[in-house]
Amino acid sequence: MPAPDGVELTFPDDGGCFGCSPSNESGMRLRFRREGSRVRTDYRIPDRFHGAPGVAHGGIVATILDEVSCAAAVFLADRFVVTGELTVRYASPVPVETPLEVDAEIVAQSHPRFAEIAAHVRRDGRLLARSVGKFFYHERPSQP
Repeated sequence: MPAPDGVELTFPDDGGCFGCSPSNESGMRLRFRREGSRVRTDYRIPDRFHGAPGVAHGGIVATILDEVSCAAAVFLADRFVVTGELTVRYASPVPVETPLEVDAEIVAQSHPRFAEIAAHVRRDGRLLARSVGKFFYHERPSQP
């Protein structure tokens, strides 16, 4: 059964993921919650992840979109996934050290091997970047 809206979501295992693991000291430590049919995170990109001064590196923005998309698969569809394809569109520069709203939703699950997931990065409700991707189902990872 899915977690109620607004409750912080936790993965069954802490695998040291760069994006979401609380134990990865050099990672982003993203934290997620469910809001209806979406998974959401609020994040402030540290300046250490800048490209041009004051602007987040595009690869970091793509990483955030990928992470929230994978979290949507886990917490909305109860499926572990790996990224098969991710298309990112940047609408405006994404600033560092600024509160951002990030969300993802499953837009299609009609294929037996993957889900299509859309994600967005916003600042004060204004779209800065978005992605759509195919995320392939795989078995829950086993412990080493």
